[in-house]
Amino acid sequence: MTSTRLDPSPADGRAWLTDLIDGVQLTPKGEDVALLLTKNPRAAAFMPASQLAKEIGVNAATVVRFAQLLGFTGWKDFQLNFRHRYLATVLPSEMAATRPREAWESPFEAAIHRDVENVQTALDTVDRQVLADVVGALGTAGRTLVLSAGSYAAVGHILVDKLKVMGFDAHLETRGGIHTITAMASLGEGDCLVGISFLRLLRHVVVGCQEARRRGIRTIAITDSVFSPLARAATHTLMVPTESTSWFQSLTAATAVVNGLVCELHAFAGARADDAVKRVEGLYETFDVLYERDQR
Repeated sequence: MTSTRLDPSPADGRAWLTDLIDGVQLTPKGEDVALLLTKNPRAAAFMPASQLAKEIGVNAATVVRFAQLLGFTGWKDFQLNFRHRYLATVLPSEMAATRPREAWESPFEAAIHRDVENVQTALDTVDRQVLADVVGALGTAGRTLVLSAGSYAAVGHILVDKLKVMGFDAHLETRGGIHTITAMASLGEGDCLVGISFLRLLRHVVVGCQEARRRGIRTIAITDSVFSPLARAATHTLMVPTESTSWFQSLTAATAVVNGLVCELHAFAGARADDAVKRVEGLYETFDVLYERDQR
C-alpha cells in the first residue's frame, strides 16, 4: 500500500488533506474515504459515519478507522475539524443555508441547544495537558500580548481583563497592521503571545503567531480546528468548537474555556492573584465606580 497523493492545487482546496495524510498508509477503502472528502466536502462535513460509509460502499468501521489513522479519536472528532475547514471556504451569507436544518421548534431554541452542545464538547475534548502547559506559559510570562479582532476579540477582552485583575502584565491588540507590529516589537524571551481567531482566520493574528514563534516567544492559539494555520503556528493550542446554527460562529464555548483557564491561573498564582484582586477591590471603593444599592 502507498500513501494517497491528492493534487494539492489551491484551486480545489485539497492541500490541507494532502498534508494531513502525507506518510500515512491508507488502505484502498481508506483512499475511497479521502476521495469523497475532496469530491463532496459538504456531504462529508455533516454526514454521520454510517451514511458516509453507505455512500462509499464500505462499512462504518472503515470510516472510523480512517479518522483514527489520522490521529483523531473517531469520525465525530475528525468531522468537527473537517467541517470547520469546509465552512472556511463558504461566505457568511451562504453559511446558514449550508448548515443542516435543526430539529428544534425555533431558531432561538436551536441556537441555545447548539451552544450547550459546544460547551459539552469543549469539556470533553480540551486536552488537559495542553491546558496545563498554557497555564504554565501564561503564569510565568513577563508580558502577555493577545492578538484578535472583531467579535473574536470579545474572548480576548475577557482573558486580558481577568489577567490584569490578577496582577499579570497583559495587553490586547485588535487593530492589526502597524499597531500589531509596534505591540510585538517589545516582546522578548520570557513573554507570551496569544492568538485568538476562528474559521475565516484574521491574517495579522496568524502572521503574529508565526513571527513570535520564529523569535522563540511562547505562542498560544485559541482556535477551532487542527487544520487551522493558527494552530500550526502556535506552541500550544486550545481547540474549541464554534459551531452555530446561523451565519456566524458562536463564541460561547470559547468564552467558557477562557473562564476555566482563568480559574486555573488563579489557582496557579495563589496568593499573588488574591492580593491583586483585593487591590482592585480597594480601587473600586476609592473611585466609587459602582451604582450602590443605597443610591437607588
